[in-house]
Amino acid sequence: EDEEQKALYAKYFPDGGGSIFTFEINGGQAEYVRVPYADNGLTPIPDNVSDEQALFVGDILATGYWAATISEISEEDTVLIIGAGPTGLCTLECVQLYNPQRIVVCEADESRRRFVRQHYPDVKVIEPTECLEVLKSLTEDRGADRVIEVAGGEESFELAWRCARPNAIVTIGALYETEQILPLPWMYGKNLTFKTGGVDACDCDKIMQLISEGKIDTTHLITHRFPLSRIQEAYDLFANRSDNVIKTAIHPD
Repeated sequence: EDEEQKALYAKYFPDGGGSIFTFEINGGQAEYVRVPYADNGLTPIPDNVSDEQALFVGDILATGYWAATISEISEEDTVLIIGAGPTGLCTLECVQLYNPQRIVVCEADESRRRFVRQHYPDVKVIEPTECLEVLKSLTEDRGADRVIEVAGGEESFELAWRCARPNAIVTIGALYETEQILPLPWMYGKNLTFKTGGVDACDCDKIMQLISEGKIDTTHLITHRFPLSRIQEAYDLFANRSDNVIKTAIHPD
């Protein structure tokens, strides 16, 4: 750690506990972890929920739950999810809780499109190049009522607002490497509401309850499993998106 990071960490966590987005206690991916103030920061796992069922609650599933919640989805809506990576799939799980009239998933990668079709047969799966035209045909030329962008690309950001109908809500759950621009003259008359920000992970207890009740299940996202001694291999597989990986789970040796 450099001196600037140490100073910021000391400023935000004088007692050595908690975390913010980029400053946290090292050692989270180890066989044993000491968590300061665990009685305040952790969510108990119910007896009927396995470790793998609970694995994504504190991160990508919390992101998907947050994105679905702030999108104000109704049963009459057509919801477009852009991106079918792990976060997009967790978002899909949570969008289904609201029983919208139609869910459309837009994904560039063919293997991920196959994955969505296999596990979510009631969801319409499309490619980015056909997204606008398909949505028009599905919605009588209006566009999506709710758009949730979790792909994180420059083209996907533009696609999100282009696919939204007038007065729609566009929720940004993605992280971007560069600044994104709102071309307001092109959007004139669409009257869009954009919602974005850091994920609110305060609903982990609610998510855990939904898993316990069988209303959310993300275990099928775990396509590969590794012992802790092979964690570097797991990282390499995930980073290179080899062997149609979605998520890897690390188990004790």
